[in-house]
Amino acid sequence: MNPTAVLHMTAAVLVGAGLFLSGRVLTIVLIGLGVAAFVAGIVLARRGDSDTPDGT
Repeated sequence: MNPTAVLHMTAAVLVGAGLFLSGRVLTIVLIGLGVAAFVAGIVLARRGDSDTPDGT
């Protein structure tokens, strides 16, 4: 599986959990981790380290 896709799916789960769980600090941490995972996925895709030959 493409590592970029895994990072983006992880980001979606973290942000979704952050929106549905109660607790201000927990929500902020989960959304922050989701944003970090999403950005890491973009960086990984730009570097061309994903599994596909064209880097996407």
